[in-house]
Amino acid sequence: MAATPAGFVVNRAGPEDAPAITELWFRHLAETSSGVDTSFTPALTPQKTTARLKRALAAGTLLGWIARAEGQSRLQLAGYLTARVQLEDPLFGDTFEYEPVMYVVDVDVEETFRRRGVSSLLMAHAEEHARRQRIGTLELAVVVRDDRAVAAWKKQGFEPRVAVMRKAVAKR
Repeated sequence: MAATPAGFVVNRAGPEDAPAITELWFRHLAETSSGVDTSFTPALTPQKTTARLKRALAAGTLLGWIARAEGQSRLQLAGYLTARVQLEDPLFGDTFEYEPVMYVVDVDVEETFRRRGVSSLLMAHAEEHARRQRIGTLELAVVVRDDRAVAAWKKQGFEPRVAVMRKAVAKR
């Protein structure tokens, strides 16, 4: 695929991209989890996360796109987006009629490339894929305490649909 006007190249992610995606994910998680929501603690090691990601990308159960700056090695990501097609509502199952959606699992952008349109570029590729597959809706989850993320997704046209609420209960 040709370079975009912003100077980035986007390609479909494959199993070989899993280590770089995992590395960026763990760095981003460390950066945001303590200040946003401490309940987001990885259950898997980076090695197990990479192995799981490789399998999902190879099987096609997880779709992905990677962005890199022109001239940058494929292993050096500017950012990535992962998504999956959902055929049933994840909260309500088959209780209501449900059109398939492309659920954006994760988007991370390397700090040095933020505010340069990388997430918008990745989202445009995911949207185009959804259109080609005749999927009319994209969904994602965002931590409501992460004001930066909420604002960024609203700017890209996402609107709240369902609020999942949580209450801590003392364990006995």
